[in-house]
Order: sequence, then structure tokens, then C-alpha cells
Amino acid sequence: MYKNLDWIRLKNLEVKEMDIVALMAFLSPCLPFLMKVGEKSAESAASKIGEDAWNKAKKIWEKLQPQVEAKEDAKIAAQQLAGKPENEKRKALFQEELEILLQENPSLAEAIAQILKEDSSNCHSGSGVTQNVTGRQNQTIGTVSGGQVFGVFGGQVFNDSKGNITFSSPLNQGDASEIPPPASPATNNQQNVKTILILAANPKGTSQLRLSEEVREIQSGLKRTHRQDAFTLQQQWAVRSRDVYQALLDSKPQIVHFSGHGSGEEGLVLENDAGQTQLVSTEALFNLFQLFGQQIECVVLNACYSEVQAKAIAKHIPYVIGMNKAVGDKAAIEFAIGFYEAIASGQSIEFAYKLGCTAIQMAGIPEHLTPVIERKIA
Repeated sequence: MYKNLDWIRLKNLEVKEMDIVALMAFLSPCLPFLMKVGEKSAESAASKIGEDAWNKAKKIWEKLQPQVEAKEDAKIAAQQLAGKPENEKRKALFQEELEILLQENPSLAEAIAQILKEDSSNCHSGSGVTQNVTGRQNQTIGTVSGGQVFGVFGGQVFNDSKGNITFSSPLNQGDASEIPPPASPATNNQQNVKTILILAANPKGTSQLRLSEEVREIQSGLKRTHRQDAFTLQQQWAVRSRDVYQALLDSKPQIVHFSGHGSGEEGLVLENDAGQTQLVSTEALFNLFQLFGQQIECVVLNACYSEVQAKAIAKHIPYVIGMNKAVGDKAAIEFAIGFYEAIASGQSIEFAYKLGCTAIQMAGIPEHLTPVIERKIA
């Protein structure tokens, strides 16, 4: 049934945004065998799928399996898809879980991309890969004739329809860019592209927040406006204090979005090296953003009781949004959706703030007065 399915199918898929779709197209029919590696029933996989495809699938699954097994939702989705690999609903469910895994594990995504790239360059006759460095973070890794090569953009696998591959090194192991590169990287006017930097922290021992969902909705909102090329979305997960200023230095964002816990007068809740709670004081944040006042246009503190930090930071930043009391997950997510869809549509920060509050209200959540906006006084 899968005799003619090999890695060529993976390379020939047309993917306009993320090549996680291509990766899924390759893995789905292999999954029934991959889930049973080591069992007798998996011995016939090479003959049914093709030896090259099977060997590559096993290499990829060796990287993915520990992460899939560690997340119950991903594990269940994989098991369900393995039972019916042609089922589109099951495929979409596992693809969503796989995308989250790659977003949260940029080093994993890069390792998988390397496997794909090596197989494409080594096994496809007539394909050549050259490396041409075009910037400090972005690299064009060539055009491949007669096939497609895969790269990583901040932890995600992608290419474009012309075969041009762009690689962007992640800021560190905790961050993952959500927006794929534009269709023609060489002609994109980088000066008109705004960077949104998301900083997320949910230390051990604190209540678990739906941070992945919030970030995913921000990404989706940017895509829905068809202006995603105007924005670069970068993420930093499990942020420690030094990760914050390193990310500001590396990504040079115009909008900074913090998602996590706040502690009122005590400051914002970040993580230490052990993943435990570390508070960063309002004074420290005041001094930090003073250094970046000429660069950053807006800071969003999507965290409980963060109004005090918003007031302090607004001494240096034109617009800062904080929360005047505890904010629930649903309200925080609805605000983020409304705010960033407005931003991506070309609206002002003031308008985006109002739409974010209205989005909370329209969702039937009685917290639309919780977000507050602070403005820099000239």
C-alpha cells in the first residue's frame, strides 16, 4: 500500500507556510510501524514503505518519541493516528500537537530539520546546497534544483515555493519564532518589519497557565490578517532574568509581550536556573526598559496585578498595558487575540487595546476592565 511512498514525496509537497505539513505527510503512513518499532509487526515496514523512507522515519521518530511520550495529549493523538493514518481529523490533531512540540523545543526542530536536509542533499541526484550568510541571524542555505531542502526558523521547519531556505538561529533553547519567512526573503524590506517578542514564564510550583494556547492564538491572529510578512514573532520560554535582556538585545523588538504571573508590588514572576520562582522587582524593570526606550513602542504585561509595573515602565515606553487585578486564562487569551489582530490589521496601539478589552466583553467574560493602558508623558 505504501510501496511508492519515500522521501521524494516529502520533498515534492507544496507548502506555502510551514513544512510541518510536509513532515506530517511523510510521518502519517509510517506511524503505525514507528509505534511498534522492535515488534515483529514492524519488520515489514521497509518493504512496504521503502528502505530509504523507513530509515529516515526511524531517525526522526527517535528524536520525536521521547517528547511525544512525555505529553499525554500528543501521545494519545499519535496513538489514534497510528490506528487510522489516513483519517484527516486525527492527522490534524497530531499535527497541532507536533507543532506545539517543535515550537517549545527549537533544538528538537533543528535536529529534525538537519535529518531532512542531509537526506535531501545526500540522496537526491543533481541537488546542490550552498551556504550564503545574509545576516547575523538569517542565513540563506541555497536553492535546490529538482527538490526541496528544509531548514529551521527559530525552531520550526519550513521552506518556500522556490526552494529558498532561510535559517534563523534561535535566541536560546527556550525561544521559538512562530512566523515563517516571507516568500522572497531577498526582496523583503526588513526595515518595515516589526518584531513582537513574547516572553513566557510559568515556574514550578505556580498555577499552570495556558501559555501555549495564548501564543498560538497570537500567531493565528497575525496569519488571518494576511499581513504576517509585516511582523516577526519571536518567543522566549521559561525566561530567567538574563534571558529577558539578552532577548531584547538580540531580537530588537518593537512590541514586548510578557505572559505569566505577576505579584503586584513585589514584581513579575520569572524563573531561576532550577525552574523555580524568581521575582524581578519593579525598579529593575524600570531601569531595564529605560535602556530600550528608543526602540520599544509597546509593552504588554499579560499577568495578574501588573499595573504597578506598567506604570513604572511607561516612564520610558510610549504604551504599556498591565492588569489591575487577577486575570483569568480565558480573559488573557481573548485580550491577546483582539489586541494582536488589530495590530496586524494596521490599527494603532490605542485601538488595539480597546479591541482587546472589547473581545473579553464579547466573550462573556466579566474582566474587560482588568487591562489598563499607561502612556508615556512627554
